[in-house]
Amino acid sequence: MRIGLFTDQFSAGISGQTTSVMMLYNYFKQNGHDCYIFTSHSKKLADNNPDVINIPGFPYPFKNLRKYRFSPFVKRQIRLIEPYRLDVIHVHTEFYLADVALAAKKKLGIPVVYTLHTMWEYYLDYLFKPINRIAHEQLWRIVRHTVFPKMARGADIIVVPSKKVYNSRRRYLMGDNVVVIPTGIDLERFASPTESKRKDDKVVFLYLGRLSPEKSIDILLCAFAAVKNRKNAKMVIVGDGPSTLDLKQLAAKLHITDQTVFVGEVPRDETIAYYNSADAFISASKTESQGLTFLESLASHLPIYAIRDEVIEELVEDGKNGYLCDSAEELTERMEQLCDTKKPPSQFKPLNGYSVQDYAKNILAIYQKVIAQKRGSAG
Repeated sequence: MRIGLFTDQFSAGISGQTTSVMMLYNYFKQNGHDCYIFTSHSKKLADNNPDVINIPGFPYPFKNLRKYRFSPFVKRQIRLIEPYRLDVIHVHTEFYLADVALAAKKKLGIPVVYTLHTMWEYYLDYLFKPINRIAHEQLWRIVRHTVFPKMARGADIIVVPSKKVYNSRRRYLMGDNVVVIPTGIDLERFASPTESKRKDDKVVFLYLGRLSPEKSIDILLCAFAAVKNRKNAKMVIVGDGPSTLDLKQLAAKLHITDQTVFVGEVPRDETIAYYNSADAFISASKTESQGLTFLESLASHLPIYAIRDEVIEELVEDGKNGYLCDSAEELTERMEQLCDTKKPPSQFKPLNGYSVQDYAKNILAIYQKVIAQKRGSAG
């Protein structure tokens, strides 16, 4: 099969979307398929992979979108896609590369699968903060009625990574042509013993991910600051993003700088060592569409202490492999309990259905379905 993966984020840093794309790309290549990543970037990527095809565009003028591209010449880009004779296009974005993909479907007759990775209503404040302060709901209404209907009309089938997103499909004007396929992870890799970053016997609370407002890391810092017996504990924050400076300033204001370690962004291969060095993974985010770091934590047998959210409820059994908290105060209580007992929940079940192989095979079955539907309609 000849597969095209379309994404706007491939050269814009690590995210759930880029992780998903790379997992599919690697699996398909290893299993004899021709797979190409279509994206837009200003320079050749560092690995100079010939399977990564640049669709030229202009950088957005907005500060938080400068790594992304757009172009009014969407139809012109079809000539860059046609030589690859794709059997199927899998779109992992809603913007420039999505428009190119839908134009290619119309012109070349290639079936399109679309994955909704992001619950965009939570990210508008980050992308358009000055506008959002005035009229968040109005902006969300515009985005909802202009972006998502085109994907619903253009895609042959829509994939979402969790029941939470599936239950939101009507708010995103997606209709019912939607299937749930969780993005998988390399379960064996995270379950394997590896080097530890632990240097003392303190209780370690770990946050790993993007440092941005929608992740609610400020709530984690405040919860940790309220732990009365935190002298023998520390918080380790791994990642980078637009909130880094604000969070460091908040830690200073809360007088927890000496107990809070900001590691910064690390290579993906090093994240396993941080999971293995911690006593609990903490989260207050309610904006996740799936949360791959939750899967990585549980695969590493690291319990999750989190503010309750529909995504986490699919993974965490309260008191067995973590705790679901209904408030920051309850999260503080659970953290205090761990500092006292040093006995986190440890009943971990196999993460059946969440492997890379499960994910890729399920996606491949979707490709085969839309290709068969195209052939049937053509016949």
